[in-house]
Amino acid sequence: MAAIDQAFPLAYGQEQISGEFASARAKTKRLTLQFIVAALAVLTVGAFPLAAQTTRIDGIVRLGTGEEDTGGASVKLYDPQLGLVDSTMTDTQGRFYLQGVHSGDYTLVTSKSGYYTKEQDLKVQIAMPGQFVTVFLTPEGPLVKGKSNPQISAAELALPSKLRDEFEKGKNDLKRKKYAAAIRRLRAVTDAQPQFAVGLEILGVAYYRSGDSVRAEAAFRQAIELDPKRSESYIQLGLLSYDAQRYVESKRHLETGLGISPDSWFGHYQLGLTHFALRNYTDSESEFRKARDLDPSFSEVHLRLGNVYLRLQNAPKALAEFENYLQQDPKGRFAARARHVVNEMRSAGVAPGS
Repeated sequence: MAAIDQAFPLAYGQEQISGEFASARAKTKRLTLQFIVAALAVLTVGAFPLAAQTTRIDGIVRLGTGEEDTGGASVKLYDPQLGLVDSTMTDTQGRFYLQGVHSGDYTLVTSKSGYYTKEQDLKVQIAMPGQFVTVFLTPEGPLVKGKSNPQISAAELALPSKLRDEFEKGKNDLKRKKYAAAIRRLRAVTDAQPQFAVGLEILGVAYYRSGDSVRAEAAFRQAIELDPKRSESYIQLGLLSYDAQRYVESKRHLETGLGISPDSWFGHYQLGLTHFALRNYTDSESEFRKARDLDPSFSEVHLRLGNVYLRLQNAPKALAEFENYLQQDPKGRFAARARHVVNEMRSAGVAPGS
């Protein structure tokens, strides 16, 4: 019996994936696959003992518009006790690197003009030789074409000058994690302009990051009521529901957002993760395939599909997806692990299938 002891991440949260399938060489033999998944949005590349006391974080920034980040996004790593630990900018491929990180709990803050600042908890473990993080940024709203400042949305430009200034200060407070100040300023703006859906959405983000998920949800829902065509608002609410493990709600919001913007590769990708959490593996496969078709450059979706096929007891298809990943990204963050798994599967007599 052969065993594959390491694997690729698939979704948020801790989970172990096992699947058994017949060997093409000996029908009576079984092969067990164990897949370890990292917490939150952190993608690990394996677990091996290390003597070193620090590790490296590799990451990539993806834009919720379906575009690749072309660089210039700010990435900062914060320790809850020490404050700012390290900072960098993404390169022209949207990648970033943080070296010499000690074990512990951190907050990763990613910001880019025209997009909501994203904060996510990050647990660093020295037992891992490296960790990979994918950061998804959601656009703030429709931009006014032809204007000299493309990071200001049309709705924001419609605000009176004093409220616009207060709104900018509120967003800056949010970026600096001054949540009470951000909430105070953003509430002042939305109280004065109750039809300002973008402001309510950002207020929801501030509530959520402050730990007030109830008010966050209320703000997102109010933003949606004001502007039912804002697919980004539905996706924000879908992400909030997903983080709270309300997967049925998350599915509903994401499907609504995709009904408005069916070409959102990120929406399909997140819906694939949600279906996987619900153990709807066939639907998860469908959504990952749509995300792959909309953004063929996102090679990691092949790993997601491979793990789905393992859950569907289809080892040949899983092997094909792992090999597709290697063909598309032979020097990728998971390339070494992919080769290990592919070699183990082929040694067990598995042949790629379609």
